[in-house]
Amino acid sequence: MLKDSALVEKMIQVDEEFKALFENHIRFEQDLEALYSLKYFPPEVEAKMKELKVLKLRGKDKMEQLMVKYKSDNGL
Repeated sequence: MLKDSALVEKMIQVDEEFKALFENHIRFEQDLEALYSLKYFPPEVEAKMKELKVLKLRGKDKMEQLMVKYKSDNGL
């Protein structure tokens, strides 16, 4: 997922927004895995999968932005 696991752990501890985004990211991944386990994807399931992928990507992008800002603010 995110490249720097030590920084991710630190961010989870110090940044509530990052922590919430990370938890949502994990939940979206679990939801996607559950949907992928279905043998047939009706249109509404395909739409839900697409929505989850978009939400997951937006969250990941925001987490990466927060990590860059944290690194910049802390001279890392």
